[in-house]
Amino acid sequence: MGVADAMTLRGWHARLSLGISLLTALAFALPLAFFARQQAAERAQQTSERRAATLVTVLGATQRRSELAAAWRSSGDDALSTCVRLGGGVVGRCPAPAAYAERAAERRRALWVRPPGREEVLLLPVSLPDGGTAVVESAVREEERSEGVLAAWLLLAGAVAALTLISVTGADRMARRLNRSATELARAAAAVGEGDFRGRVAVEGPVEVRRVGRAFNAMADRIDELMRAERELLADLSHRLRTPLTALRLEADLLAVPADSRLRAGLTALDREVTSLISTTRSGPARERLPGRSSSDLPAVVGGRMEFWSALAEAQGRECRVWLGRGPLPVDLPADDLTAALDALLGNVFRHTPPGTGCGVQAGLLSGAPRLVVEDAGPGIESPALAAARGASEGGSSGLGLDIAGKAAEAAGGRLVVDRSPWGGARVTMVFAPVPDDGAVDASGNGHRWTGRSGHRNASGRPPRNAAGGGTAET
Repeated sequence: MGVADAMTLRGWHARLSLGISLLTALAFALPLAFFARQQAAERAQQTSERRAATLVTVLGATQRRSELAAAWRSSGDDALSTCVRLGGGVVGRCPAPAAYAERAAERRRALWVRPPGREEVLLLPVSLPDGGTAVVESAVREEERSEGVLAAWLLLAGAVAALTLISVTGADRMARRLNRSATELARAAAAVGEGDFRGRVAVEGPVEVRRVGRAFNAMADRIDELMRAERELLADLSHRLRTPLTALRLEADLLAVPADSRLRAGLTALDREVTSLISTTRSGPARERLPGRSSSDLPAVVGGRMEFWSALAEAQGRECRVWLGRGPLPVDLPADDLTAALDALLGNVFRHTPPGTGCGVQAGLLSGAPRLVVEDAGPGIESPALAAARGASEGGSSGLGLDIAGKAAEAAGGRLVVDRSPWGGARVTMVFAPVPDDGAVDASGNGHRWTGRSGHRNASGRPPRNAAGGGTAET
């Protein structure tokens, strides 16, 4: 995940505020810093002019070199930066070459010059009573040009930092309210995604955020209302099955044929499923199942359920082969869900193939993973990808049989595979998540051991007999 992806709304808002504040502050601070440096340079030139003016005053009172030298020496530190060129002689230390002074004398006006590698110098020509011209030189010291600049820059930097801090702090306080609203909205949305429709968000913050909060609360209310209505409808429909089911059980009690025991067993199982459906729909969404907390033994569950289907296959003249691997072989799926998936797959076979069409069931460790395989010798499935989609059917049914098995396989960390069986019909494989080696034998390798059911105890691969006639594909 990149930095941009991990940044929170509050962090993004703080960085944006920091950038805008810095740009705004620097837009004012940089010109002020340049102005402070210019002011320091102008003050240094004015100081140089005052030093030169002092010597001009002395020069107007006397032209004697001894007196001029005494006045120059008494100027203190100014003597290090000034001098007077008079009648071919020099009083003091001249900061500029003589050629510059001669040029100023010829033009008879003050000049600012900067000799190569030296400081800036003021050349001030002075007319003498005898008709001659003297030149007063005064240099601008570099320390005077930067005097007070650093302090001004530090003051500006502190002002920029203080203004930026105030701006970012204020923006962060506003962003905190916006971030709190967004966080609460994300929390409530996550709760809705997990099936909890009771969460609502507080409608506060900017207009746009309040609008989103109201829309989310309305959506959650509507979803909760629809879910309750759907659960009540399913529970009512399930409960309405009780009446004909009770009538069927009463009719079964009146039967005196050997088949009545199987009929009673089927009605009892149907009654149990209806009761479970009513309880599930009225209790709302189930909690997420924890792995390993509701596992079942694949061969044992399949073997127990095949007692019922084998009897039904015998009644319809079907040759149903059952292979069970050596157990125990746990899969991360409750026994009821595993039984429902097996019933859905075998129900497809019995509904959509003619009586007498053979079928086979394998349950065990195959190719390193627990698998449940249901195959038949019917016409097969023309579009396996379409058949695996929920509600899709090529045979006029509801199209939910394979979806039930697929959901069960995914809940156990596996997948559903639909293809063609070696007998030419359909083959549906539920592949479960691999389990640690706990002694189960892989039937795809050496040493496999299968237990045959319905009178068959070999794995020769000979297809079961298939009654003549057509049939529809399973869905």
